[in-house]
Amino acid sequence: MAIPFRPIARLLFTLLHPAPSVDFLSDTLSVPELGQTASNRGTLITTNHFSAPDFRAWWITITISAVYPANIHWVVTSGWENSGWLTGFTHWLFPFGSKVLGFTPMPAMPPNPAESSHRARAVRQVLSYASHAVHPVVGLAPEGADTPGGVLGKLPPGVGRFITLLSEYCPQILPVGVWKDNGQIRLKFGQPYRLSLPADLTAKERDRWVGDTVMQRIAALLPYPFRGDYQ
Repeated sequence: MAIPFRPIARLLFTLLHPAPSVDFLSDTLSVPELGQTASNRGTLITTNHFSAPDFRAWWITITISAVYPANIHWVVTSGWENSGWLTGFTHWLFPFGSKVLGFTPMPAMPPNPAESSHRARAVRQVLSYASHAVHPVVGLAPEGADTPGGVLGKLPPGVGRFITLLSEYCPQILPVGVWKDNGQIRLKFGQPYRLSLPADLTAKERDRWVGDTVMQRIAALLPYPFRGDYQ
């Protein structure tokens, strides 16, 4: 049985100095309401994959998990790439840690054809969790990799399709923006929404439309310099 990550995240959150700033886009939105799901279905939390020299992306997982009032099933990287001797070690450590915490490890973006079977297996694992849990909450950074300067980057093909499949079980999507400002971690939770796909789109157009919609919602929560391709 997996160890609940939220208590660990809440403890680590208290050790951060200065304390992270947490904002909500809507005055009518409170933390308890974020944990409620519509029609007994789930929530998909989407966030930017922010990183900086003094900020590793795992702090995104920690800080959001500490604030959100329910355990989150995170989709995390299965290992670093191009990190010398650390590469092989992280490809053992991250999947092991994911198993302990009940997360799903997935190969980093951009997609490597050699890892297609691993990626497909990870997608099936997330969908299985979302379809069987009573109130599933899935956390995902759609970019799947660090970008220079911590700005938003374009999504690789297939991410929008993955989100579309997830939205069947997690129809409420909650965007979150994460960045650092003067040494302080900033979190901004947006307004939950649902996808409403236009009719008559091809599979490729649907993939791109969903990806752009999700990223634009995240971009709206970030300071202008971090919005990248989604100004």
